[in-house]
Amino acid sequence: MAAGALTLATSTVRRNDGSPASRLKTLAYLDNVLARAEARAAGADEAVMLNTRGEVACAAAGNLFWIDRGRLFTPALDCGVLAGVIRARVIAAAAAQGVEVVEVRAGAEVLASADAVMVSNSLIGLRPVSALDGRSLAPHALTERLAARL
Repeated sequence: MAAGALTLATSTVRRNDGSPASRLKTLAYLDNVLARAEARAAGADEAVMLNTRGEVACAAAGNLFWIDRGRLFTPALDCGVLAGVIRARVIAAAAAQGVEVVEVRAGAEVLASADAVMVSNSLIGLRPVSALDGRSLAPHALTERLAARL
């Protein structure tokens, strides 16, 4: 992925939230590879993966965050999310800045109405999303503040 904002596409490949492996870094990443390939075929950098219940889970290679009315949201761990190192740092950085952090189980519609969306992992840190499923997203000052504190 090039430096800067990412574009995302929601994948039809589902994250198995019932599998213990979904919360571990293992070699079982075929679903993630397929999701990212699907996103790239659609012209996006990265995939949004929903879990088997249709809830937002993660990016193919990272954790997801979104901003809505000044609050920072991220999928709850029981959505099949890896408890990533950068995820924890983003949550801590937001809390240190007085930003309310909410871990939720929510459908894809929350991303469609979000003020901003971000992806995090240990290689890219925290990156803003400029488009989700073809919908443009504007930069958000909170994304920059959080990224600077990692």
